[in-house]
Amino acid sequence: MSTRTATRLLRRVPVNVLLIALSVMMIYPIVIIVITAFKPNLEVLTNPTGLPINPTFDNFVTSWREADFTNLFANSILLTLASMTVATFVAALASYAIVRHATRVGSGVYLLLAAGIFLPMQLALVPQFRVVRDLGLINNYVGVILLYIAGALPFGVFLMAAFMRQVPKEIVEAATIDGAGYFQLFWRIFLPLSRPAVATFWVLQGVGIWNDYLVPQLLLTDPGKRTLTTGVLYFKAQYLADWGNIMAAVLIMSLPILLLFVFAQRYFVSGLYAGAVK
Repeated sequence: MSTRTATRLLRRVPVNVLLIALSVMMIYPIVIIVITAFKPNLEVLTNPTGLPINPTFDNFVTSWREADFTNLFANSILLTLASMTVATFVAALASYAIVRHATRVGSGVYLLLAAGIFLPMQLALVPQFRVVRDLGLINNYVGVILLYIAGALPFGVFLMAAFMRQVPKEIVEAATIDGAGYFQLFWRIFLPLSRPAVATFWVLQGVGIWNDYLVPQLLLTDPGKRTLTTGVLYFKAQYLADWGNIMAAVLIMSLPILLLFVFAQRYFVSGLYAGAVK
């Protein structure tokens, strides 16, 4: 090994040690969740960080049956799919209009929508709650879906507009010569070529909606309309929590998101690099 190579490796040691430490810090809570999910609650209290002495699957069965996870899953899937489907089409259409009509008005609308990324949803929750209440949509899925769509649009427009700007003009001109109209260009050219951006949008915003606790807890008061995040509180009492069941429920909740990321990973990575290379 040459001196230059050894020096190069030594310079990387602090960075590698830092990365390993950060990785351990991120993986450790996940390991604790998995370990706790296979422990009885008494063992969780007496041995919170150790490996399970008598591993059990009872927590998963109890979580699914007693918390009515079938209904909770259906409610969460409904809210996530409905919100993301509508938000995707609205954001794609808005991005297409902004890209195709690069005027000052379009640029102003784009900047106004993009500015919404920097505003946390909680900041606008009070006026949004008043609007939903005045519309009579409290304890109604439509009110929750509308809030999710409004919260997802800024990022969706920002991401898809950046991606649609990279569509080659030659393709658009060729399609126009072949007789493609305004909306045909959107359906046949811009939207299909924006699949990486759509996948990225679905993964990032879909995870946020799936894991959201505040909006369903605030707007859905009917126990039959609870989502997975609010249903986990079934195992939390005032002075005692059944941590084994709670962690089992968290693992069950995480599976759809993991599957979504696995299937969308290829497009997700491409979407993150949109606009990085000219």
